[in-house]
Amino acid sequence: MSYFIFDGVLNLGKQYELKGEESRHLTKSRRLKPGAIFKIQDKEGKRFEAILKSFDQNSLLFIPQKPASIPPASSLRIEILQALPKQKALDFILQKTTELGVSQLDVFCGKHSPNIFRISEKNRHLKRWQRIVSEASKQCERQFPPAINFHNDISAALKTLPECPNSWILVTEAADAVSWKKITSSVNLVKHHRVLIGPEGGFHRDEIKMSLQSGIRPVNLGPRIMRSETAAMTAVSILQFLLGDL
Repeated sequence: MSYFIFDGVLNLGKQYELKGEESRHLTKSRRLKPGAIFKIQDKEGKRFEAILKSFDQNSLLFIPQKPASIPPASSLRIEILQALPKQKALDFILQKTTELGVSQLDVFCGKHSPNIFRISEKNRHLKRWQRIVSEASKQCERQFPPAINFHNDISAALKTLPECPNSWILVTEAADAVSWKKITSSVNLVKHHRVLIGPEGGFHRDEIKMSLQSGIRPVNLGPRIMRSETAAMTAVSILQFLLGDL
């Protein structure tokens, strides 16, 4: 059962008021009635089973009755460095990698990215993406959504992000590309990985050169050419299976 968000701190047995979109979702979309039980999480990440006491058009009253269990966070820290694909593909990436336990998504305008994202509208884009990962987190009962950042280009992203020794760029072919199926036991112990993924048109050769010069290593996921959203979900799934909690 998905949960709802309360922008404050909750304690058992006390009555609270929930306003705004979360309240409307409970009473209009979910059509809960007084006496119904639902899950709610406060800003500290504490989750409760609560009883709905009453509601009107703008708000509702509820009482947390008992603590609710929270699925454990992923044991593996995965960061996605994603060149902007089309909006529909990006929405899919945000939703599915959130469900798979990604810790952070850094989005940048690639040379082959579609020209539908304007840096001047950065805050608007971020707000929409944060809403998507928040909703995905609630649906899969994840405690906190991943962090999201927006960079002008790959150069800005690489300069901003801290070093991650196990950083990978997905390529279709490269003489020195590695296979995650053959990673060594020393890498198995590392719980922090960053994966660089291109847009539908792939990486520009300058972006590949810049990435390799920064220490990112090429990895080959196999002979098939994948769409951007497929590559992102596949890469995260493989790492979670090999090193994480899948």
